[in-house]
Amino acid sequence: MYAINYRIPQVDLAEIRKPHYQIPLDRSSGLFAEEMVDVRDYGLSFLSWHAIDDGSNAPYGKPIAGSRTDGWLRRTFAEKLARADRLLAEYDAQLLILDAYRSIECQHGLWGFFWELGRKENPAASDEDLRQYASRYLRDPRTFDRNDARTFPIHCTGASIDVVLRSRSTGQWLDMGSRFDEYTEASVTDYFERQLLQDAISQDDHRLWNRRLLHWALSSQDITNDPLLYWHHDWGNQIWIKVKRAVYGDALETAWYGYVDAPPRSPAALAG
Repeated sequence: MYAINYRIPQVDLAEIRKPHYQIPLDRSSGLFAEEMVDVRDYGLSFLSWHAIDDGSNAPYGKPIAGSRTDGWLRRTFAEKLARADRLLAEYDAQLLILDAYRSIECQHGLWGFFWELGRKENPAASDEDLRQYASRYLRDPRTFDRNDARTFPIHCTGASIDVVLRSRSTGQWLDMGSRFDEYTEASVTDYFERQLLQDAISQDDHRLWNRRLLHWALSSQDITNDPLLYWHHDWGNQIWIKVKRAVYGDALETAWYGYVDAPPRSPAALAG
């Protein structure tokens, strides 16, 4: 199996569920206004899950309005991801980024998708019921104010990614134990660590090791994982600060990456 001695830390999920929006930004940081870069320029693999048009992007089954096919991140974050990706080569694995910078327009498109999904499940739902339903999946973009860090959807900072692993030699996705964007108990990052402690799986379960491998590679670059979702990772934004405090006991107080405008759109990058 993988020749690394690593365990995913188990965390207090109640602590992680606390909001991160109140964490302030350090606008004096040299990284606050750092430029955005195309992740493909750093040798990183990118597939825009929200822009796929062949119906294979469950649960959406169509391109999301406002999505685009190019992937952008803050430069230092992209550099860290490139280093993490090189570590994975020894294990015939590589990062496959499925969501990076997400525009406010795409956030609205996703909000509308989950709002309507909630209405289909409960046609009698009130607007408040639907707001709560959609909020299970993402931040409400209707409150967005570019001057108020308490309203920022986290992907609009250019410092968040959704990512899985795939085989470097075959391109086949590695089994992470639950599907991407599938919000279930099994999507919690340490789910298989807990299963192992309960003797529900064996020590060599490949789902356990694939999650460990992803977590190890990104943690090596000080990139944190949202423990509620094995695929979501951050550096330098508000969620990063929250996780550093809750999981690692760091005393950091401010983030440096806040809202950043979308890079210019090219015709080839538009979808939906």
